[in-house]
Amino acid sequence: MVEEPETSEESLKGFLARYGERGYYLLKAILEASLRASGAKLGDFDLRTLKAVLQDYGLDYNPVPLLYTLERRLKVIRTTYRSSQQHWWEIANKREVEEALAEFDGREAAGLNDYELKLLRVQFYSLEPEKVLRALKTAEREGDKAQVARLAFTVLPRLVKFLKVARSRYSSELSAEIRVAEEVLELAERVALRGRSEPKEVVTEAEVYEDSLR
Repeated sequence: MVEEPETSEESLKGFLARYGERGYYLLKAILEASLRASGAKLGDFDLRTLKAVLQDYGLDYNPVPLLYTLERRLKVIRTTYRSSQQHWWEIANKREVEEALAEFDGREAAGLNDYELKLLRVQFYSLEPEKVLRALKTAEREGDKAQVARLAFTVLPRLVKFLKVARSRYSSELSAEIRVAEEVLELAERVALRGRSEPKEVVTEAEVYEDSLR
């Protein structure tokens, strides 16, 4: 009988050593999928969202075999809900996953001991971006521009400030947060501009007269 390792930094190191970039981007996608699904009652992330994140990375492969390894052998994730159409998991220890990813791409010191990075994360999550995203999706369905107007002078300016710093200094460490922030801004812009017609060119009487003389 083969002994199954417990969840640990060493087991994640082994996973990343064996599967390389495939394993790295899967773990990264799991964290981002959990961010997108924050507040969901069924678990931290689901298979559909995970596949969508991988596609955003430009990757098109079936993650199920590696998910099986993470769940059954490494105990990094655990199934919380499963049906014929959905599969949800929870992450046993997000911190361990973040640390393993940081070490894999050579940013252990910056990722774990950089206080400015920690502050940016605090600032980002204090804005409750997942809640804002859900509110904007509702506003888009209902055509509620008032919701966008309220956010445009409160949350969105702070989100833009976060994006400027995060993209310039921590584009790798905060890639998941950056994606969510950009999604919030794009959705807000889409709702705000819905139904807005392009300004028509005004032709003056003098221009009409000049054309008649040509």
